[in-house]
Amino acid sequence: MFPDHLTFEAFCQQFNSEQACAEALFEARWPDGFRCPTCRHPHFYLIQTRRLPLYECRSCRHQTSVIAGTIMEGSSTLLTRWFQAMFLISRPSGISASRLSQVIQVTYKTAWLIARKIRHALQQADEGDPLTGVVRVDPISYGYTYYSEAKQPLLIGGSLDERDEPQQVKIKQPDPSHVNNALRWIEKPGVQAFVDNHIDKKAVTVLGRGKLHPAFNPIKWTVTAWLNNTFQGIGAKHLQAYLDEFCFRLNLKLRHAPVFSQLLHWCAVTPTLTYKDLTRSKPVLTVPWVVWGSKAKWKGKYLTLWNA
Repeated sequence: MFPDHLTFEAFCQQFNSEQACAEALFEARWPDGFRCPTCRHPHFYLIQTRRLPLYECRSCRHQTSVIAGTIMEGSSTLLTRWFQAMFLISRPSGISASRLSQVIQVTYKTAWLIARKIRHALQQADEGDPLTGVVRVDPISYGYTYYSEAKQPLLIGGSLDERDEPQQVKIKQPDPSHVNNALRWIEKPGVQAFVDNHIDKKAVTVLGRGKLHPAFNPIKWTVTAWLNNTFQGIGAKHLQAYLDEFCFRLNLKLRHAPVFSQLLHWCAVTPTLTYKDLTRSKPVLTVPWVVWGSKAKWKGKYLTLWNA
């Protein structure tokens, strides 16, 4: 239904009306048929007196729109523009908010909010998809010297197949409290938090010794180039959302799965966030230049790590 090889112009022709977008969103939100959000009844009356159709449950009379309960709820932006933004973000290169505002012809603030809400949906997808099998975890850092604000220590983990190639990847920021600024490394609780939060309990986890795993090196440089070239660098506050976007596309590519249809699905089943929620402050590292230190020896089962 949504071939990834479509050009942007062909995509705009296919979804050139609110009705076409609403029908696709309906299918993404209710792939097994309509279910009332209140009582789960499968039948509805269609009300078409508004810009977007309303669905009135035949059992409890609850009315819902196609965007209620999605990241688009409460938005006055046309669905055609939302769909265009989803398509552009699903492309391998992604798109910056400034460029997105030009392409879909909305203000920068609207483009930023749309993109941020889409990334929020992709983060929900990431949370429900832990690493499995044999998992390798290594330290890396993001940022070039001329992007000092974005210099961040990170953990990269990947499910490896029998050929030692990644089948699924996650890249995560540690909590600032897990970073030792004086000794310049991520402490033991930071790695344990990654294992606990992002790896399946039945997985076999290997913590890296020394050099970065060869399978991770091209991923590290690809994500760095993407962040710097597309967005001119990303600061600590929003970095995780961009890392999750990158990994969302990468993991679907590794699985040979279509990106846009999966992105649309998660946008359709993820409740919206307000602008206030999206822009609220959160703790960041007090020293932006923290990187992995040399020969950081950990006790017990944790392994010696050094610069990756």
